[in-house]
Amino acid sequence: MQLLIDTQILVWLVVGDKRLQPVQQEALFDPGNQLLVSAAIAFEYSDLRARGRLPVDEPLTELENRFGISVIDFPAQAWRIAAELPKIHRDPVDRMLVAHALIDEMTLITADADIRRYPVPCI
Repeated sequence: MQLLIDTQILVWLVVGDKRLQPVQQEALFDPGNQLLVSAAIAFEYSDLRARGRLPVDEPLTELENRFGISVIDFPAQAWRIAAELPKIHRDPVDRMLVAHALIDEMTLITADADIRRYPVPCI
């Protein structure tokens, strides 16, 4: 399964946070799953890291190697879908993540209740 990881889950994965649900942990560590980070999330993670707003200081390139994560390009056509999504979530990066998952038919792995309100598969 292709799992598109949101920023919070990415951080929780790195620090081993207990808020990761068992089903999320199982999905993240299942070797049959492909762990993906959208370029939009890669930017957000890197920006937060540069501003000292994360509990970790690992560059994304280290996480790619450590967890087998792949950063994937944000599809050009996703901006239109993101712009047209209902404003359930106020964060435009999270709406971009939802649009990316919809276009590429991926499952989002998120703890964000607002993201889960969109018509996209979530773990």
